[in-house]
Amino acid sequence: MATFVSPIKGFFSRIINKRFNRWLKRRIPPASQHKLSNRNIFIMPSRFGFVYLIFVVLLFLLATNYQNNAIMLLSYLMASVFITTMMHSFFNLSGIALSADKKAAGYANTQIAFPIQISSPNKRVNLNFCFDDQQAFHLPQVIQGEQTVYVSCHYENRGIYSPGRLKIWSEYSLGLFITWTRIDFEQQCTVYPETTPFSKSNSNFTGSGKENSFLENSKPGIDDFFELKRHIPGEPFSRIAWKQFARGQGRLTKHYHQQQGTTCWLKLDDMPDHGIEKQLQYLCFLVNEYNHAGQVFGLALGQDNIAPSQGEYHFKQCLVALAIYTKLP
Repeated sequence: MATFVSPIKGFFSRIINKRFNRWLKRRIPPASQHKLSNRNIFIMPSRFGFVYLIFVVLLFLLATNYQNNAIMLLSYLMASVFITTMMHSFFNLSGIALSADKKAAGYANTQIAFPIQISSPNKRVNLNFCFDDQQAFHLPQVIQGEQTVYVSCHYENRGIYSPGRLKIWSEYSLGLFITWTRIDFEQQCTVYPETTPFSKSNSNFTGSGKENSFLENSKPGIDDFFELKRHIPGEPFSRIAWKQFARGQGRLTKHYHQQQGTTCWLKLDDMPDHGIEKQLQYLCFLVNEYNHAGQVFGLALGQDNIAPSQGEYHFKQCLVALAIYTKLP
């Protein structure tokens, strides 16, 4: 019987959720900023609240049946607490303004944080945040003024995802009511491949391009260290020798052999043949290593090529290309 009821229950559940999402989209349309009010806040008794309300009704019926004024007074008192708690629960969310950036990025199988800016005219307590089917973030207290919270998402595969609506809810106070809202910032999350290192024994990869190749004794993806020199203002901070700096030896900069006018092409076809996803992970590792070392490099993904360059913009461009790559038949 259970095997027959379960598919029917799931079918009606999907229909109800689909219609509710359509209604929610009309009620709370997507926007870059939302201010919580009676137009977008929902409130209903929690399980404990329903039990509490039933208990109040039973007390009232008992008092009227036996004409007991003390029990009648107790039921009125508990009913007033119920209504007062409902108002407190609503005003705990009402008046909060929220805004967020529309884009975030990170690597697969890691927590990708979306910054949410909160502006509140008063202190609020016990708020929870989460995207659809993602881990919840609990905020014990919202300070008066502005602050930023980070709500995370987790994706196992690379690609571009929409985290969906942001759910904010609270059971303040006494746990009798749950006050909640679901707002949409139309956010987009770019998920890069995992960074998986590989040893030279796994592949004959030596770098590609008519202007360069890896040195014979170099580790794939990492330039050969050459010397330390005094730091010159304008040099990238990623090349500073922080260990020597911590020892009090001054600010020194690492220099490498391959930075002497060489350019490398990172090709998908040169990666070890362990499947397309594993090859992209190898490339992602190399892209990170080359960018960290300040090396000029290009990226070749079949018919999609990114010209050799360096810098943060080139680094992000390569990561996005790896995230959205689709192998053509």
